[in-house]
Amino acid sequence: MACNICSGRRFSAWRGRSGEQCDTCGALARHRIALAVYQLHLFEKGGREKQLGNMRVLHLAPEPSLHPILLRKFGAGYVCADASPDRYPHADCLKLYFPGDFKIFPDRYFSAIIHNHVLEHIPGHYGDHLLEFSRLLKPGGRMIFTVPGPYANQKTIEGGEKLESDAAREETFLQADHFKLLGADFVEFIDQMPGGRRIADGITDELRAQLNVRPKKAPFFIWEKSME
Repeated sequence: MACNICSGRRFSAWRGRSGEQCDTCGALARHRIALAVYQLHLFEKGGREKQLGNMRVLHLAPEPSLHPILLRKFGAGYVCADASPDRYPHADCLKLYFPGDFKIFPDRYFSAIIHNHVLEHIPGHYGDHLLEFSRLLKPGGRMIFTVPGPYANQKTIEGGEKLESDAAREETFLQADHFKLLGADFVEFIDQMPGGRRIADGITDELRAQLNVRPKKAPFFIWEKSME
């Protein structure tokens, strides 16, 4: 077992989950899976570039372990953004609040949009967020992302921004800075989003084992905008 980000072979527990964090680079299980997904769905040799032209990639909340790899891959076409850019001193991160500030980007501007455990931090309805992201994608572009869960045995709960305390949000949404707990309807919405389709992430449990990731951990959603 080895980390595909740094080749490290020692892993430690993180938030009570054994083997979650690479001791060398600090990557979590979802970051190791993320790189494998990007290699399959963004780094295809010549394929995406030929189809979409020069790649322009938007990365929200850019993780320290993944940022250098993506910057080397996409260069000037790699754009990072977050509402609190000071949390990401390793990146040249735009300070943007979603969705209003994202109006600075024209329709069909990005070849790909990637975000991991971001949607649950954004006030408002998840459907509005996903549709705004789809506006920003070129035809053939892909949105690649993860969320906690989603919890298939329940409906989504939203509205954390209306609660008065961190304690109330933690009780309802499992973390004080979460505004949503995403459920089965979230997955159904992605499957039915107009103008595109969801495609499989292609990550097997055998590959997860090679990356020291437990079975079924960190499923990725990949939504591809239709070609026109």
